[in-house]
Amino acid sequence: MALLSSTDSAQVGKLFSQLTQDVHVRFYTQMLNCSGCAETEAILAELAGLSDRIRLEKINALTETDRRQADGVEHVPAMIISDGTHDRVRLYGTPSGYEFTTLLTALMDAGAGSATLEQPTLDFLAALGSDLRIRVFVTPTCPYCPRSAVLAMRMAQASPRVRAEVVEANDFPELSMKYGVQGVPRTVVNERFYAEGAISEADLTAALGRAALLPAEGPEVDLSALARNPASE
Repeated sequence: MALLSSTDSAQVGKLFSQLTQDVHVRFYTQMLNCSGCAETEAILAELAGLSDRIRLEKINALTETDRRQADGVEHVPAMIISDGTHDRVRLYGTPSGYEFTTLLTALMDAGAGSATLEQPTLDFLAALGSDLRIRVFVTPTCPYCPRSAVLAMRMAQASPRVRAEVVEANDFPELSMKYGVQGVPRTVVNERFYAEGAISEADLTAALGRAALLPAEGPEVDLSALARNPASE
């Protein structure tokens, strides 16, 4: 049974007609202890069927452990989405609700070159001297989450020093508890810096620039406050 209506399929197919290069999706799944794997596989298969440009590869996380370890995949279901040249954009969990839009954006950014970032962000990324791991916790019912998720993914697409992980908070309650997720979106950078709620591109870039001047270890720092208050340095 199709998950998308005929109208939605037609609209997505029209969107995918703008793809100018192949999109590679490495999908990690397993049959045991993964409540969202079957639904995620169905969503991806349906999307892949709408364009020859989408190259979907299904990987069994339980049996293909060498590949899983090489890719650093920590949870399932997991999707690694790119133009085939990197593995820096990852989505963990079922892409339903508003997160279906995030998935579509990731596919389009990888295959149509449509990702856009402001010049100060590009300058910041070009000058990065250390790696950033940006986790964005989201839920399907959060209308503000795609904005934060897409920003992180586009930063990862633009820089080899950034890895973005979009995590569906409800699918991974233990991980959400570990990172203190009480509301979404919650952005966590390098285990120390965080932002509650959607943060603008300009504010995130400014905050990360100031965060780079702080010691590598220490108490948690609110990126939103850091963006507003340069004296926080």
